[in-house]
Amino acid sequence: MEFSDRLSNLRQLLAPGARQPAEDERLLQLYWNRAELKKELSRLQDERHKLIEHLNKHEATFARHSEQLLQLEEFLGHPETGPHALVYFQLRSLWRASSAKVARFAQQLQQQQADREQRRQLLELDRTRRQQLADFDRRIASSRARADELEAQLKLQEAKLESMRGFWNYARRRRLAEEIATERQLWDQAATEVTDLSDDRAALEEQAPPPFEGISVDGRRIVNTAVIAYAQQLVVTLSTGGLAVLAKETTTKRVFDMKYGTREECSRLMMLLREGLSVVKNEKDDLSGLKERTDALRAVVAYRSDADTVPLTDSIGTLPVPVAPVSGLEAGNKAGVNVLVDDYWDVYQALLQ
Repeated sequence: MEFSDRLSNLRQLLAPGARQPAEDERLLQLYWNRAELKKELSRLQDERHKLIEHLNKHEATFARHSEQLLQLEEFLGHPETGPHALVYFQLRSLWRASSAKVARFAQQLQQQQADREQRRQLLELDRTRRQQLADFDRRIASSRARADELEAQLKLQEAKLESMRGFWNYARRRRLAEEIATERQLWDQAATEVTDLSDDRAALEEQAPPPFEGISVDGRRIVNTAVIAYAQQLVVTLSTGGLAVLAKETTTKRVFDMKYGTREECSRLMMLLREGLSVVKNEKDDLSGLKERTDALRAVVAYRSDADTVPLTDSIGTLPVPVAPVSGLEAGNKAGVNVLVDDYWDVYQALLQ
């Protein structure tokens, strides 16, 4: 069909009266369906581009990791560099085990402090409630005594009113009836007060304690100083042969950049690491001296504001820790270690903010 013929047919379709309303509706539906399909196609194309980009990133990451793995295999397999890699990864293992140990200690202290403060809150609430209940009992007893007194007076006056006979007592009966009405109103008020006080007392007795809002600022400071002292003690415990400092270096340096001396020095370090790991992984902590270290720390720590729970780094001081010769210093030298500044054993993650 020629273009002119198709144009002629289209003009006929668009001419008034050429189409039925049903055909108009069908054409509109087709138009909207086409628009929705175009929109969905555009969305799928965008999603496809994103997936391709994501796949390319994964492929690049996989290639990079494969290259690093091959490089590591060659590094481990070389007689000269293999011992250094073994020491490095054992130091990394020591760091992870120590970090997990500090985190567990912090969680235990946090739970103990939360339980302690929650018990204290419940005891204080119970003491306050007992005082309030005792006050309600006194007020209820006073109101009940007043209501009983008024009730007795009412009965006497009603009996007196009943005994008054004859028309000559009309005026007196009227005055006494007014007095009885006043007394009854007072009795109603007293009885209502007894009921209201009893309801309030019952509501107070059944009232559930408020939810625990969390450890206080002072409580969090107590936990944090103990955790910092624990991290310091672990640094001192692992100071033999400079293990603590060497383990810290593995968090900032690659295995390919580390050298730990001769083969004999590497063997000596691995023996020390075996002993250090056994100490760290021992479930029974040696906490001797921790209380003294914690008390000494609490006596000197300072905070930036009343709301802060982590002490200023300068206020906790430094620990003189022996440094191994492979760390760049001669044997016997000591490094000043600040567990907060250097974030030993990932202590910041264990602290309560």
